[in-house]
Amino acid sequence: MLQADDIRYLVVHCSDTPDQDGMGAADIHAMHLGFGWDGAGYHAIITRDGVCHAGRPEYWQGAHVKGRNHDSLGVCLIGRHDFTIKQFAALEALLLDWSGRYPKAKVVGHRDIQETHKTCPNFDAGAWWARHNPLAQKRAMVMVETAPIYRAPPGENQPAPAPQTEALMGEEVDLTAARQHHGYVKIALATDDYQGWIKAASLCAKPEKMTGTIQAIRTASCIVTAEPDVKSAPLASLSMGAKISVLATEGAYAKISLYGRAGAIETGYLPHHVLASRQINAGTDWPACAEVFIGAPYKWGGRSFAGLDCSALIQLSFGSAGYRIPRDSGPQQEFLKKAAITNAHAFQHFQRGDIIFWKGHVGLCVDDQNLLHANAYHGRVIIEPVKEAIARIGRTDGKPTRHIGADQLLKLLDNPASI
Repeated sequence: MLQADDIRYLVVHCSDTPDQDGMGAADIHAMHLGFGWDGAGYHAIITRDGVCHAGRPEYWQGAHVKGRNHDSLGVCLIGRHDFTIKQFAALEALLLDWSGRYPKAKVVGHRDIQETHKTCPNFDAGAWWARHNPLAQKRAMVMVETAPIYRAPPGENQPAPAPQTEALMGEEVDLTAARQHHGYVKIALATDDYQGWIKAASLCAKPEKMTGTIQAIRTASCIVTAEPDVKSAPLASLSMGAKISVLATEGAYAKISLYGRAGAIETGYLPHHVLASRQINAGTDWPACAEVFIGAPYKWGGRSFAGLDCSALIQLSFGSAGYRIPRDSGPQQEFLKKAAITNAHAFQHFQRGDIIFWKGHVGLCVDDQNLLHANAYHGRVIIEPVKEAIARIGRTDGKPTRHIGADQLLKLLDNPASI
């Protein structure tokens, strides 16, 4: 029986069968039974369609590299030379998973670990992995719609705790000081320097050359479709702040790329109006960006239209208007304190764009009477009378701590030295 600490090599093989043959995982299993073995000798088999089939359990010693079966896991690609992009994408996902759970293991090809006349897997697996392993780079990209970020890595075989925040598709993460633990990696989110642990499988290598124009989503949410037609198949649901690469324009639609593994970049379509302009004017009505979230569910640590908290609402709205601010309400309050109202008008008179902070909570004024905020009391993003909100929150959390004035706020963000 293999123990996790025994695994020193992750070995890539190929079936060395003609690329056009329709060999499947069952055929490998039958072949190896014919050798007198206990079924397929590999721990995983990746067929031409990119499906990763389970072979032997990982605790069961394989039969794939003579002399090294006691300290290795093996995966076989069906084919000889012309492997498909889907196969390489599946291989990357598998190796990323295995590397996270067996951090001492090295990725090698069959020919690299055994004296053999075979050239299996017929490409340099180690060099390929060095290029495509997102954790081997200084920066990686989020390839899923949303990726939870945790304060500490969830324990193995334990339910994950509530996330501290979320990363969105297309955002970059800094891996300069990365550490790994059971499939999670320590990162800093490039958008706001937020540090935490993210699932390694949610990341892909940042392309050496980015194609198209990188633009962010400016609506609360949008659906990526397979064709420039609202009736075509949905591919992904993106939220405000997600970043995609715009490849071309087709009528009212933008053709975009969705980030994927091993160069398997899928294309889709979005209506042009959901994309933020690259030219952001000073004085943008950023509260209008927040208003599109009305009705979205409250989710502590959430950062998308599927669920978000009070400070995420503020950060995403500012981000859509072209301003970069911290993620959490405490750092936001400190960051914006130079624009605070300190006279008798504080907490008494309001205008659109004012921000009200409490200890652990934040909301924004949409006019002189009403506050917009994501809150657990209502369970969603809601507008309520600002003075009623101050009184209600005061009964449990105390008085508001800071009133940021809209006029001074934009001056501060446009020119921090002006205040």
